Amino acid sequence: MDETSRPCSNERGVAVVMALLIAILVGAVAAALVALTTTETLISATFRHGKEASYGAEAALERALHDLATMPDWSPALAAAPDNLISGFDDGAAVARIPDGRALDLAVLTSERQRESDQRDGPTVFGPDCPQWRLFAHAPLSALMAAPGLDLPLYLVVWVADDESDGDGDPAVDRNGRILVWAVAFGAGGARRSVEARVARTGGGDLQLLAWTDPR
Repeated sequence: MDETSRPCSNERGVAVVMALLIAILVGAVAAALVALTTTETLISATFRHGKEASYGAEAALERALHDLATMPDWSPALAAAPDNLISGFDDGAAVARIPDGRALDLAVLTSERQRESDQRDGPTVFGPDCPQWRLFAHAPLSALMAAPGLDLPLYLVVWVADDESDGDGDPAVDRNGRILVWAVAFGAGGARRSVEARVARTGGGDLQLLAWTDPR
């Protein structure tokens, strides 16, 4: 009896081992599928947040251009803070809270914008005509687009500066009807997109977009 039952016992042992191996394999495949799905979801969310921020930066720029078009002289917007003229698109906050919970210190952001600008167009390049950036507008997107369904979780900030080509040596005075505009949108998931524009006033008082870049 012992010898005849031994093969059955061995077969049962092999079956148990095979079942364990199959269970491990199925578990590994399931874990891989979960990881893949999670990764794709994160990639999709990151892409969506980036696109939303890009649209937000463009919307902020358009609003700033609208306000600038109504100003007969851009010098008041270029004056040193806190005497500079600002846009009506302004929530009055010195420290803003963006969708992912981070706090934005607008004074710190302004200093960062100036530092980045000086690395490219600073005094060593343009002397006293180098751009000096002034905070012009800042508020949530909801303050700009009140239509239902368009309340994307974005915070918008815009700076302006005198362009470097007027040659007057005074970045607080516009003498050639040209201005630089930098718009940034901060979104969910750490998304941040920016748009830079160089704008001129035409003889008829309209605005002409001379350059547009998306430095991100």
